[in-house]
Amino acid sequence: MKKKSLFLFVIVAIVVLAYLYTRPPEPVLSIGKVYDVTKIGQTVLVNVTLTDVPSCSAWLMNLSWDPYYVTLTPRIPPNATMPYQVIEGPFMKDVAQTHNLIFEPLDVADGYMLVADSFVSSGNSASGTGVIMEINFTVVHVGTTTLNTAPISRIENQSIIADASGHGVAHVEVMGLITDKPAPSFWEGMEFQDTLIAGDVLILLAATGIVYQRAHPSPPKSQRRKAELQPIFEPRGDGESD
Repeated sequence: MKKKSLFLFVIVAIVVLAYLYTRPPEPVLSIGKVYDVTKIGQTVLVNVTLTDVPSCSAWLMNLSWDPYYVTLTPRIPPNATMPYQVIEGPFMKDVAQTHNLIFEPLDVADGYMLVADSFVSSGNSASGTGVIMEINFTVVHVGTTTLNTAPISRIENQSIIADASGHGVAHVEVMGLITDKPAPSFWEGMEFQDTLIAGDVLILLAATGIVYQRAHPSPPKSQRRKAELQPIFEPRGDGESD
């Protein structure tokens, strides 16, 4: 029985590991992190990146930050279409002509903006990894602010990525940061990867538990009850009395 259980465990472990390391990577939308920002008036460049996306023909993002610490850097000279230094990245425009960012300043003074991009012609699609937007912030006060994707609506609670067919692309979002603190060490910066690894380990442990349960099934309830009652009815040794 032990050899059979070990054999089943090895087989399941091989299958699970093969699945974990051959499955397509999950698309990620990540906002850059910038450290050691210690001067008022300093301009900080933050990239927004798509990673491992299978198809992207359009995207929509509502970005938020703390306006006490940073604000969008104005464009000089001013531009009516895009008054701030928010620039389209090369990810989509290297494939075909785009609308070059559709910008809606939703209370920029309060730390919000809505921005989108799409191809001019339908059917075009970008894939893989690349920068979709470059944002310049100006430091107002030294400190720390997170850069978050705010909900688009009551239905969409994260950014929208659409594929060539117009369907939404499921993805993970990694928030950004501008801070006066120094950059973390290598291991401290691995929290996102650690989360993914922990998920893989949980899957493997769950599979192991299933294999063990099937190899060592619990006895029927009637047998367990009989085993519990058996010591009560066992004959006592000679000379024992109540």
